[in-house]
Amino acid sequence: MAQYTTQLLMPDVDACIDDVQYANYNIPKLQHGHRVLAQRDRVSSAFDVQHVEDDYEDARAAQTYQQPDVEFNATLSSEQLEILEKINLLLRKLVCSSSVPDKQLQAALTAEQFAVYRESLTTVTHSSEIKYCDGMPTELRRYQAKLKAADFQCNKFEKISARARNGRARYKSGYVNAGYNAAEKLYGDALECLEEIYNSANAYERYQLQLWMDRELDFDLGAERTIGISPVSIPRVRGSKSSNALDSGLPKLSRRLKRKECQLLALKDAAWKLAFKQYEHFEPVDQVQTVRSEKLNKLLQLRDDEF
Repeated sequence: MAQYTTQLLMPDVDACIDDVQYANYNIPKLQHGHRVLAQRDRVSSAFDVQHVEDDYEDARAAQTYQQPDVEFNATLSSEQLEILEKINLLLRKLVCSSSVPDKQLQAALTAEQFAVYRESLTTVTHSSEIKYCDGMPTELRRYQAKLKAADFQCNKFEKISARARNGRARYKSGYVNAGYNAAEKLYGDALECLEEIYNSANAYERYQLQLWMDRELDFDLGAERTIGISPVSIPRVRGSKSSNALDSGLPKLSRRLKRKECQLLALKDAAWKLAFKQYEHFEPVDQVQTVRSEKLNKLLQLRDDEF
């Protein structure tokens, strides 16, 4: 019975793993704070329509999940069946969005399997982790603080200007102009800060800075550069909620989601080894992780070789 339960659970487990990985590693395409519609749907975007996933440029591809067509392991002992029942219970809890303490996981896995699971928690498994796992460069925090102050002053100026235009308040022209000049000066200070950070950075540090910006940093173009000191043309850090951000998408890289992913993979591997007959081509999870790590190390090496 436990083996049939495992077979029935596999499609839900596979779907859950994909959902967790998508939620944690996917980088959404966000422009001005909203997902970008595919070209065919942009004409209708001005109307009040309900869009579905396929309407967006970064739409998630639909997938189907099938029960594994494999032969059951006919040599399970009563003790192994009890362990498989425990594993099935934990898998069902994870699929139903319940949390599983590591203590329960340790009780269901072998010592070797649990050690592999613990190691997987700190193992890089996705390209998004390579790009963003170190977090935003520290230097950008100084720039962000200056940009936040400039945005605050700009919003203050726009409110004053709107009240003056609508006749809701009267201000001297010099007062309104002073608000605009103050905002412009703060944007100028912020852009100077970013240019200073960029010019003092080495090639790899510039690569990291560019990863975290919503547009190309083209300081090297001099007078022909496209970035400027207006709220629309000044670069924004990825993850910004500003409506002026051209591309603010970031992966979550949540420790909670990473832990859930590793738990699902560890339990799935353990359940598969117990429930189903193993063949020579079967690769246990530790071998899969080894191959995956080798591929990621090659990717890291290629990245480092560029600098």
